[in-house]
Amino acid sequence: MEVGAKIQNNYDDSPMSLDIFASERRATELSPSRILLVDDDPDMRALTRTFLEHEGYGVFSSSDAERAAQIFRSVPEIDLLVTDLYMPGKSGMELARELKTIRNGLPVLMISGGMVDSAQKLRLEQEGWSFLAKPFRLPELLSKVHRILAPAEARRWKEAR
Repeated sequence: MEVGAKIQNNYDDSPMSLDIFASERRATELSPSRILLVDDDPDMRALTRTFLEHEGYGVFSSSDAERAAQIFRSVPEIDLLVTDLYMPGKSGMELARELKTIRNGLPVLMISGGMVDSAQKLRLEQEGWSFLAKPFRLPELLSKVHRILAPAEARRWKEAR
């Protein structure tokens, strides 16, 4: 792929394009962190995506785990998986485990409006995943995302200098 080439993203409801640049980019030109957002609720997915994009993140979104796995395999450098815990078909937990077999260090933020018992919360903690209960306020989401992505963004910033 050429330096500076554009990739058109035709994934689900994610019509953004990505600029791919050489690793010698200056720190002021760092690309935004990329988030894979998975939620079967179209309103929640659209609102969350719009908010994250407004905050400067690149967002790929999907309504189901199968399509999300395809996106993950096709898009380089997804920095964070934000997924609903309960979805038809494959759950968010199953999706996260599948994607972590591809890239073990992938950070995960589980979101859910359903009942999450203490055993499930313990499993999430054991996996090293974060959790945010729906309904959430958008600043709460942003705070979690910033906290999760801060180490990777700091590392990218340092490498670019």
